[in-house]
Amino acid sequence: MTVLRVFCGTLLLAMLGGCVVQSSQLSALVGLIKPSPVDLSANSWSVRYADYEAIVYAVTVPEGTLFSNKAGDQILFDGWSIRQVKGMGRRGLGYHNTDSNNQRTFVRGHRTLATHHCSDWQQQRQSGMTRFSQQCGDREPYVNSILVANDGSIAVIRQVVDDRYTAMTLTKLN
Repeated sequence: MTVLRVFCGTLLLAMLGGCVVQSSQLSALVGLIKPSPVDLSANSWSVRYADYEAIVYAVTVPEGTLFSNKAGDQILFDGWSIRQVKGMGRRGLGYHNTDSNNQRTFVRGHRTLATHHCSDWQQQRQSGMTRFSQQCGDREPYVNSILVANDGSIAVIRQVVDDRYTAMTLTKLN
């Protein structure tokens, strides 16, 4: 009798081993927990920095807007200024910029690279859009700008992001 029980138990386990147990409630719960893929194409931007070009995607974070991609490029924009730049085709590239008392300070790691003096932002209507611009410079003058569409969305951001006066341009694609 014991041999028969072991044989029946083994046969039952072998038959159940190929079965998949499914529950509609469990599937619904897993669907709530597992996020569905997000289509970021509506938030795609072109970034140009020196001779580097790539597509990045805008995501809102507590500090502002983070533009990033799978290549590891990261640009943090606080609504007025590009605060951080990482990647851009260069391993180890990482700048952090701060503004205080009309001065923009460029930092890499823990080292201050340069401090540029900047004017207040100026607003100008242009071709049905609003252009915000800021005069800056130290050894060389330059202009940072933000172009805003009629609906209030930003269309183009162009700002110097490092101590070598290299401009970065972010352009909305959609």
